[in-house]
Amino acid sequence: MSRENLARLVVAVLLALGGWWLADNTEWVDEDRPVGASGEALTNPAYAFEQLLRRLGMQVEHHEALDTLPPPQARLVLLSADWAFIPGRVDSVKRWVQQGGHLVVPDDTATESLRGWLPADVVFESAQGTPKSKPKPDPLPTPEPASAPAMASAPQPSAATRTELISTPPLWGDTERVVTCDDDLQEQRLRPRKGQTPAWTLARHGAVRVARLPVGQGSVTLLSAGPGLFMSTSPLRCDMPLLLAAAVQAERGATTWVYLHEKRQALLPWIWHQGWIAVVLALVALAAALWRGAVRFGPLQAEPPRLRRSIAEQVRGLGAWLQRGGTEALLAAQQRALDDAAARALPRYRGLPPRERAAAIADATGLPHAALATAMVARFSTRAELAPRLQLLETARRRLS
Repeated sequence: MSRENLARLVVAVLLALGGWWLADNTEWVDEDRPVGASGEALTNPAYAFEQLLRRLGMQVEHHEALDTLPPPQARLVLLSADWAFIPGRVDSVKRWVQQGGHLVVPDDTATESLRGWLPADVVFESAQGTPKSKPKPDPLPTPEPASAPAMASAPQPSAATRTELISTPPLWGDTERVVTCDDDLQEQRLRPRKGQTPAWTLARHGAVRVARLPVGQGSVTLLSAGPGLFMSTSPLRCDMPLLLAAAVQAERGATTWVYLHEKRQALLPWIWHQGWIAVVLALVALAAALWRGAVRFGPLQAEPPRLRRSIAEQVRGLGAWLQRGGTEALLAAQQRALDDAAARALPRYRGLPPRERAAAIADATGLPHAALATAMVARFSTRAELAPRLQLLETARRRLS
């Protein structure tokens, strides 16, 4: 035997011995572990109830807004009171029921406006009129319905946690008893209003817990329970399938709407989708206002220093300039000022010869003509002549003005 074949034989023997030891020292068993919810079951608390109705052949729709109502003859299960926040919803639901709709309402989700037209009231006391107290559940066996809809089996609670309800009339033939767990239905009873005759009831010791009453062409099924009755993760316990199927009047092909809560788009996304143009313009205007009012780091160009002189410096500077030879400029400026004032005050002044201009001003002001004519045409004045001529010219200007 070659070395390779010998090595293969040794490996095969070792594997066989290892398999024998593993089989002899270990035990393989199946262990059931609960699997958490996934998919729609994570966000829809009524998922198990909806699946139950689908197994019965019903068409189930899940709604988070009641902007529109189900088609006629459909079932509407209200598991939240959010729908009544929008004005006009209660009247719409009432008209829908009167036209043939079937409404299913747990007592905890019935709003005050809805109770105003429901055909039954909730009484928070026992059937004998004494204050309510939690009765001890009756130890009853689980009934076997004769012709109820086929349901999947589920582990049943102990007899000490069951409560028997009597169905009037019987369900699906001769099923008169419905066994529920003691926490499924609340203890308050339902009392039909005067003149109302229930089409179906579930009662315990005469206290009605579930009642269906006709309203127009439709019906209202009121349960003395909270919305959690339809949100159980194990709706197959006790006779809950019978109770839920009877509450929605289960029929193959019928439509059921399950309303959980009012879910609307958030305010900011809704504003953006409905009026994004206005939002963009508002943001642009806000940005422009902030830019205009913002504090800048500095000017685009450095500001020149402010070189301001005092009045005394101005007077001293003017005097020094006049002393150095500015008398001609001062006299010429005064003559121009008088000439402009005469042009505004005297008609056709600009068209007159220089000598007639002096005469026109003298006539208008009453000043001496000769002195005025000399002052108006002089180009040079001595220090002694400058002050009188300036005073004469300024007097004439002011009188013309």
